[in-house]
Amino acid sequence: MEEHGTVIRKDGERVVIRAARTGACESCASKKSCATAGGADSEVLVEALDPVGAKVGDRVVFSVSAGSVLKAGALLYLFPILSFIAGVALGQSVFPRFLPGYHPDLVSGIAGVAFLAAAFMFLKGFSVLSERGRSFRPRVLRVE
Repeated sequence: MEEHGTVIRKDGERVVIRAARTGACESCASKKSCATAGGADSEVLVEALDPVGAKVGDRVVFSVSAGSVLKAGALLYLFPILSFIAGVALGQSVFPRFLPGYHPDLVSGIAGVAFLAAAFMFLKGFSVLSERGRSFRPRVLRVE
């Protein structure tokens, strides 16, 4: 998905681009609370890789791959939910054998919360590692 914007800051091989909200933003459920957008403004700030050497003030075309958006959505939404469900299921079926004196529902609830917390810790670690990688980051395609 290609978008247009203006470079407002350059930091090495990364740039910060001010872009107008588009139709993709309008359909997003989080548009009012988007952290990169600063609220309900009509503009968003996007940090992108700059392989073309854009300068501050340049009007650029940048791209966010649809695959990256889908992968990020699956990681951020599906992984924690599936981890919680796995924790509850294991807490209901497996863990009571090792903890016979405790109520299975209590063990199940605690296991679900523990697996959910572990999923968020994993995602935090993954986010630090993916900062080094470049697969999720938008890229500047060309200067207009």
